[in-house]
Amino acid sequence: MTNQSSLNFEDLNLSIGQIIQIHPSPNSKERFDCMLVGCLPGEAVMITAPPSGEFPIVKEGQKVAIRVMSSNGVALFPTTVLFVGDVPVFMVYLDFPRAIQFKLVRNATRVDVALPILVSNKSRQGVRGVVGKITDISTTGARINVFDDVGEAGELIELKGKFEVGEIRRKVNVEAIIRSKPEITGEVVTYGVEFHEEDEEKLIVLFGFIFSAIAYGKSQTVR
Repeated sequence: MTNQSSLNFEDLNLSIGQIIQIHPSPNSKERFDCMLVGCLPGEAVMITAPPSGEFPIVKEGQKVAIRVMSSNGVALFPTTVLFVGDVPVFMVYLDFPRAIQFKLVRNATRVDVALPILVSNKSRQGVRGVVGKITDISTTGARINVFDDVGEAGELIELKGKFEVGEIRRKVNVEAIIRSKPEITGEVVTYGVEFHEEDEEKLIVLFGFIFSAIAYGKSQTVR
């Protein structure tokens, strides 16, 4: 599959009750969660407000866009509000999509973040708990800024941080290998690292954090 391709609605493999997102206008960056409640192939897609209850004000004839995240990309399609009903429950009927654009999230895709971390060198006993920050991240590696020298290219280090996925926060230690020589700017030392973690539970949290940051398309800051 190329970086961007076209899909049919059936290719998304959506399920009833799945949370997707709606843009009040096709070109708006503002988006809201919504719940898929039904589909009439070739006719309409039905959505409703999510459990949180937040939903934008829309009216019949309004142009909107729907965004769907998958494990390996983002699908986006423009559509039109056909009907808005509130009896017996609130429901929005959307015109059945004819053109769905799918963008593959490649391993090299990086996203800006601002994640505080502590860095330790697994090969140097004296390098423990150095304060730093991940400034961008992908599924293969990251760029980190630290306030002290933590090692040289090829050395194994450990990044300890609090990774957030939705409302879930987990403290995780992730192993990585330094791949680039340190760049020193003032008091900050910058490294490029490659993830070298084999623990599947840790990888699930890490990848969840990364895909969440990519999905929202903005810097993610964990407090």
